[in-house]
Amino acid sequence: MGFVGERTMVNGERFYRNRPMIRYRESKISAHHNYLVNDMLTPGFVVGNPRGGRDFYFLADIVLAGESTPRISARLMDEEGGFLAELSWNRFVGNPGGCFYQSILGGFRIQSSSGEPLLEVRTQTFPRGYLTRIKGRLFDEKGTPRMEPLGESIQIHGAANLFLERPFVFSNGIT
Repeated sequence: MGFVGERTMVNGERFYRNRPMIRYRESKISAHHNYLVNDMLTPGFVVGNPRGGRDFYFLADIVLAGESTPRISARLMDEEGGFLAELSWNRFVGNPGGCFYQSILGGFRIQSSSGEPLLEVRTQTFPRGYLTRIKGRLFDEKGTPRMEPLGESIQIHGAANLFLERPFVFSNGIT
């Protein structure tokens, strides 16, 4: 953290008093629904490339007004980069790893075939909107950690678009 000088006058003498400089991070929040990522609120985010063949990606898409269910699409990999499962809008569309899907209060949980927790998505309702928290340690196709728990939020490692401005459109035109 840096310091910034503040000019003050005391008994007719001018001097500088140092105070800590506060750094701010921009957070473009939605009035309706947000995800908690890197200890910030965001209406939607994507890690990896959803259009990238068989590579890892995680998409937490924008939730439209009038809806409350988060839109999670992802290709989940194990620690060695092996393909486990693919989700589209919170449902399996491929599951070669034999993962388990479990509905829970406010969301869902995915476990590996051995019972290890992979992903948990849970939405809280507030008087004026919704907040979705994501838990899990997710790896890319090289076995590199891309997402892991950070307090009550998820921490993103590597390149990502942390602020979607509109719902994601796949190459086939489906959002």
